Amino acid sequence: MGGEGLSLVITDLSFRYPGSKSNVLDGIDLSISDREIFTLLGGSGSGKTTLLNVIAGFIKPLTGHIVLDGKDLTHERSEKRQIGIVFQDYALFPHMTVEGNVGFGPRAMGLSRKRVRSVTDDMLGLVGLEGYSARIPSELSGGEKQRVALARTLAVRPKVILLDEPLSALDTSLRESLRKDLKRILREQNIITLYITHDQSEALSISDRIGFLSEGRILEEGNPDQIYWRPTIKRTAEFMGLMNSIRIIKRNGSQLVSELGDIPWKGDNRPIDMMFRPESACMEKREGIEIKGRVKGSEYRGRDHLVDITSGKRSYRVLAPHDSVFMKGEKITVYVSFGSLVPIYR
Repeated sequence: MGGEGLSLVITDLSFRYPGSKSNVLDGIDLSISDREIFTLLGGSGSGKTTLLNVIAGFIKPLTGHIVLDGKDLTHERSEKRQIGIVFQDYALFPHMTVEGNVGFGPRAMGLSRKRVRSVTDDMLGLVGLEGYSARIPSELSGGEKQRVALARTLAVRPKVILLDEPLSALDTSLRESLRKDLKRILREQNIITLYITHDQSEALSISDRIGFLSEGRILEEGNPDQIYWRPTIKRTAEFMGLMNSIRIIKRNGSQLVSELGDIPWKGDNRPIDMMFRPESACMEKREGIEIKGRVKGSEYRGRDHLVDITSGKRSYRVLAPHDSVFMKGEKITVYVSFGSLVPIYR
């Protein structure tokens, strides 16, 4: 990943739609290295697609710079940027064959017929669609269309590829299998990848780094493990999945006094709460916090149960083994190790 070589550097990038009083993008700073898959994760309206459109050159930023391989592209025409984009809806030419779609870019670049055919064959081999050359888009499945769209984008040898929710239109099983192939394909290219999604599991599985985008700002970034298990911002923590919050009452020397007991603490004096993921809890006694309560309800999810526990005036959600049996109202005790607690600054 990265190292010396190709890089995409975005600084202080802002954008506002005409007539609006607020920015859709508000001071975006981002650096991505060659062969790196960087995912921007965020909900609807966070600015993800707008950022892709600014980087691709389809719309002009209000402020900031886009620098690729040392060259400032901020005011460069989109077709001159060496940036490819794969859209959510594939955007294939319906009247062209698969070969025609994939070879469209190389033909427009003026390559010979023989070279276009060679590039097309290489790209179809890369995405696992050998033998599909003569088909038209209406004869393809959703996953096959997405592979053709990817092959078409890679055929022009871009330095950067932008993927805008590329798997969101596919069913769950196909999405999971295709993202494995997608990660492999992108790994094999000397290319920068900026991937856009609202799907947390997709971001965790495909990314080298993840940036959490909210209200036009990247609030936090890190590798998948950091973003899921060690976020520093509450909004990031909650967007990535279920989180339980433990209220900290005060600090007492090297201890935090919480509603569930004392917690060792070596950090500073900033206001803080502790959080933990449901899967961090267990029913075997261990050094950590102890939650005693009653079962409010449970949701069977196949591989586990998501159990709601009421303890005093608070509720917590924890995971339990799939073969567990829970009755509403029964007493329950779960434990969370100190090492599994996530400090979140207020």
